[in-house]
Amino acid sequence: MSQEKEWKPLELVKVSASYLASKAVPNPRLDCEILLSHALHLGSRINLYAAFDQTIDSHSLAEFRDMVRRRASREPVSRILGEREFMGLTLAVTPAVFSPRPETELLVEGVLAMTLPVASPLANTPPAETPEAREEVTADLDAILDAYAGEAGEEEEEEEGEGEGEGEPRFDLAPATARRPSRVGPRAAPAGPTPAPPAIAILDLGTGSGCIAVALADRHPTASLTAVDVSPEALSTARLNAAACHVAERISFHQGSWFAACPAGETYDVVVSNPPYLVRGDQEIWPEVSRFDPEIALYGGEDGLECFRAIIAGAAARLTAGGSLFLEIGAGQAPAVTEILVQNGFAPPEIQDDAAGHPRVLAARREN
Repeated sequence: MSQEKEWKPLELVKVSASYLASKAVPNPRLDCEILLSHALHLGSRINLYAAFDQTIDSHSLAEFRDMVRRRASREPVSRILGEREFMGLTLAVTPAVFSPRPETELLVEGVLAMTLPVASPLANTPPAETPEAREEVTADLDAILDAYAGEAGEEEEEEEGEGEGEGEPRFDLAPATARRPSRVGPRAAPAGPTPAPPAIAILDLGTGSGCIAVALADRHPTASLTAVDVSPEALSTARLNAAACHVAERISFHQGSWFAACPAGETYDVVVSNPPYLVRGDQEIWPEVSRFDPEIALYGGEDGLECFRAIIAGAAARLTAGGSLFLEIGAGQAPAVTEILVQNGFAPPEIQDDAAGHPRVLAARREN
């Protein structure tokens, strides 16, 4: 009986990434690095490369092979691992929730930029170690790869390019492993004592996994959060994530549809939402999205704007004077959503593009 081949991490990543690329899986090398790091309990892709000479045991090899098989069927990495990193936080991802996307960090960053003083340490600190921050060390890791695996570095870069396809992905249609450069970075704080951020009330509509509410509670020390979702299963996941990130006491969770679930008479300084905005039948939606994210979190009616109409129509009555509404939108939806905002008494919004150049976040103030 022949003995099974012994595998080292870099060699296994190379072979597995080539296999995923042949199945048209996007970001094959990155996904293999994340999955193998998890199978080996290394905690980080950096540690994977530091363990270049480690022989992979049979149990870890079998676990990794099963994960690669699932990824080849287009199951997202976040679904395979049951977790997703967002704003430096590790969040549970269950079948009941939409897997957090990198571009939604723009939404959180926009709220923080408006509500935190420039001098606040939290405003000056980039995310702890987001997938984007780790991607910045790829050049250093490639140097290690070249040193210990010959030409593997060049070949894997070619394979990754083949898997990703031409141009940047549309993040609303792409799987959750799509990446964008981090938009948060250190800013020079003025001399003198750091002012305490003012207390602020924030409402997160359609909280899902709780990624927005949990990240805001984690980053904004004086924010009180209200998080709403129509799905009790999604709220269970959000509560789990809030507890795991030690912010549960700062977030009030309510089940129901949009503003109907909010406590009567309560108003907010900020309303933020990443609502369903895809159109059913869009052929550009990636299988990682259409097959694995819950439909209730994806589709916004026949034109993708149904949820925006409901949220915008009810927001003015729930915002304090001068309060702001932050919305994540789909590619090409900025003109239509802007029109709905203005029709409902909001000032024309500020617009933030994503890494692919698509308008992605709208921020509009309630006009007094």
